[in-house]
Amino acid sequence: MKEAKKLKSKAEAMADKTGKAFKYLEAVLSFIECGMATESEGSAKAAYAVYSEAIELIRFTMSLKSFSDTVAPAQEKIFAVLCLRCQSLVNMAMFRCKKDIVMKYSRTLSDHFKSSSKVAQAPSPCMARSTGVPSPLSPMPSPASSVGSQSSVGSMGSSGVTATISTPVTIQNMTSAYVNFTSHVLKAFDLWDQAEALTKKNKDFFAQLSTKVRILALNSSLVDLVHYTRQGLQRLRQAPKTP
Repeated sequence: MKEAKKLKSKAEAMADKTGKAFKYLEAVLSFIECGMATESEGSAKAAYAVYSEAIELIRFTMSLKSFSDTVAPAQEKIFAVLCLRCQSLVNMAMFRCKKDIVMKYSRTLSDHFKSSSKVAQAPSPCMARSTGVPSPLSPMPSPASSVGSQSSVGSMGSSGVTATISTPVTIQNMTSAYVNFTSHVLKAFDLWDQAEALTKKNKDFFAQLSTKVRILALNSSLVDLVHYTRQGLQRLRQAPKTP
């Protein structure tokens, strides 16, 4: 963590936006390594927090310049690919940190909504006592009586046509957390697709990079990600500037 914060401080002191962005990405890689070390110690919650910090720093780095813009130089687009892939795989890591909780919430929510569905479909006491279908000759309720029926929905004297079911606060909170954690997977796929689109415009660079390191995929380890990105940054610094 000390190394990550040290690199971040160096980046903050730099004036050149491109150089600043490169240094920030170095800091991101150190944050990822810190997260991996924390996770290996069995603290998934603490690792999740470190990965979140890494994601925020990548977002800030990407906001310094329009690296993925169509008119951006090739080097900046390549840099954008490295950032997007980092974001993608870190999001996958964040999901893995919460996987056990997600599975637990999934079962609980599934049971809750199945139970709620049965309650909603169950006939009300009034309907249960009914012995037949109302006669077509039965008088229609007046508009005034209809309004009265709607206002009493949920009470013991309701018609049973509409059911109102309140959702416990615990279920609401659980649903919110479930959506938040599972969204990491969706983000990972979306960011990966963005990176792939930019990669096609710089095939030579990434083809050469892949001869030195393992080709990245959505299921790649963070160890491979860090090694890949460091090699990419090194080659990017050495490459001559091209439009």
